[in-house]
This record gives sequence, C-alpha cells and structure tokens, in this order.
Amino acid sequence: MRESIATDLTDPAGFRAQFPVLERLAYLNAGTEGPVPRQAVEAVRARVDYEASNGRCGRPYFEGVMELAGCARAAYAEVLGCEPHEVALTGSTTDGVNTVIAGLDLRAGDEILTSDEEHPGLLAPVGRAVRRHGISVRVVPYAELPGEIRPHTRLIACSHVSWVGGKVADVPALVATGVPVLLDAAQALGAVPVDVRALGCAFYAASGQKWLCGPEGSGCLYVAPEHLDELLVPWPGYSSVADPQQALEFEPAEGVKRLDHGFPSAMRGSWALASLEALAAAGWAWVHDRAASLAGWFAGALAERGLEVQPRGRSTLVSWKVADAAAEVERLAGDGIVVRSIPAFDLVRASVGAWSSEAELERLVRLAG
Repeated sequence: MRESIATDLTDPAGFRAQFPVLERLAYLNAGTEGPVPRQAVEAVRARVDYEASNGRCGRPYFEGVMELAGCARAAYAEVLGCEPHEVALTGSTTDGVNTVIAGLDLRAGDEILTSDEEHPGLLAPVGRAVRRHGISVRVVPYAELPGEIRPHTRLIACSHVSWVGGKVADVPALVATGVPVLLDAAQALGAVPVDVRALGCAFYAASGQKWLCGPEGSGCLYVAPEHLDELLVPWPGYSSVADPQQALEFEPAEGVKRLDHGFPSAMRGSWALASLEALAAAGWAWVHDRAASLAGWFAGALAERGLEVQPRGRSTLVSWKVADAAAEVERLAGDGIVVRSIPAFDLVRASVGAWSSEAELERLVRLAG
C-alpha cells in the first residue's frame, strides 16, 4: 500500500503529529467533526487568556475581532478559489443553505430539485420553503439530477460530495442546465479540490468543523456575484448594512458580507484561522491528493475482502454495508477506531484525511466485518 501513495510533498508523519487525538485513536470521522490541530488549541487558549486579562470592550477589542473575521474570510476564500468579498461567515453548511433558500424570492409554482442522498441539513430548509411558499420539491437519484430539469425548476440543491458514500456530483452537467445550483459542501470543502468559479455554481455552502478542522458553529457561504442581488438578507444585523449608524435605512453592506451570521466571534475566528493555516502550510494540493489516494486504496481493500462498498468518486468518504451499523461502530470503537454509522442506509462510514495513516487503515480493513 505504501508504494501506492504517490504524493510525498509533505512528511505524512510530521503532518499527522499536529493532531493530538491521533496519538490515542484512529480518528476517521472528520465527515462529522474534524480532528483539532495543536496550533488551533494554542490559538484558542491564547485568545481566552487575552479576553480574560483585557476584557471584551473598547475600540481595540472591537477592531481586533473584526480583523480576525476578515482574516478568516480571506482564508476561506483561498480554499474556495474566490475573493473574500464573495464569502459570508456562517455557523454551518445548513446556515448557508438556509441563507440561500430563505433569501430567494420563491413563489408557488417554483420547484426545487434535489437528490435521494441529501443530508437533513439541506432537506429541512427545502421542506420549510414548501410549507412557507407553496413551492414543490422533487427528489431524484443523485446521478440523474442533470437530466431531470423541468421548465419550472428554480433551483438545484444537492451535495457536491454525497455524505452517504462519497459520490461526487457532475457539477458541469448541473451548471449546463442553466438552472442556478446550490451545492452543499459539507463533505467537499477541505476534503477535495474546490474552485467555485471553475465549478460555475451560484451558491456554495460549507462547514468549518469538518474537513477544515475548525470549531463547531463555523462555516462559510460563497455567492457568485451575478446572483448576490437575487437574495434578500434573511436575518439582518450589524454586519448586514453599509452603515450601522443608519441601520434603519437598510442599505446592504458591500459584497456577500451582508449575509454574515451575527457579530463575529473572536474565539471562533482564532480557532478557524489557526486550523486553516495549519492545513494550508502542508499545501492544499498535498492534503487533497493524499486523502483521496488513501481513501481509494482503503475502498479497494475493503472490496477485496468481500465487503459491499458503496459507489463513490475521488473523495475522502468510504462506506460499506453491514447488518447492524450501530453495533459495528461500537465494536470498532472498542478497538480505538472512530467511524460513524448512517442508519437509514445500513452503512458504516469512514472519513479518510491526509492525517490518516496507512497502518490504521490496514488495521481497519482487517477488523471490518
């Protein structure tokens, strides 16, 4: 196996050593929550100490918080492949999805097209739009989305990478339909190469706590410039307006910043930024390629053992069928291997990162049943 991993631009052992959890566990659950790099731990401790000692008030404090938010926005933009003014700071992928679906002027007769492999975090906002606006929703097989457009389809909302087993959407085919595309990037940003401009999607909603190893309650939303004015601001606040002193006039802030969720959190910004810097220092191309190569080998090894591995693309998720997924996850946890179950599909899912080791994947292949 070790010869099959061609990417050696960064020392895998040195990179792995940055994540304390890996000293005691085979942590293969970044698709839920990513491992925390030591650099982020130190940044959060330093921020807590600073706020405890200096208080949380005054112009220097305020300006420092805004500067952190700006740095985090720029770091997200780098991973997305866009400019900072095209990125909103959110609390999760679902926050971004809600921002788009609540912001669109949806009306009875409109249709949202989605797939049979979507996470509840995408489906719930769509379901609310059905109740609130009287629109229709149509669910089709994930791979068949591009061929299912109808005249009244207003939006395609689906995962860039399916959370079920790691399939990758045919985004060029989706974009070629001419219907705006909202991509749920929970299992994509940080896991696979992303260039939102090259993708051509209208909206791209991502999590910070998964493959970007940031804190819970972090995330980002990209909105293509030509689609920004199509969105109302669903929950206006301090950051939504150009001049907070004239908030009642409600002149929107410039760029996608108007869609930020609430006042920035310095703690969240410090952690998110430190984690993004740790990953960027290793090289995003290396991070993406090593993770995908490891996951590809792992999926093949499971299949060779006779396990039913779910169809997947070049992604970092690998899922396989078992009789009792919850029991299997518990059994593997007893051996120090952290994976998760997807009960609705009777699957066990492993999230393979650049921080994963060949040895732990080989051990999981032996233990998987």
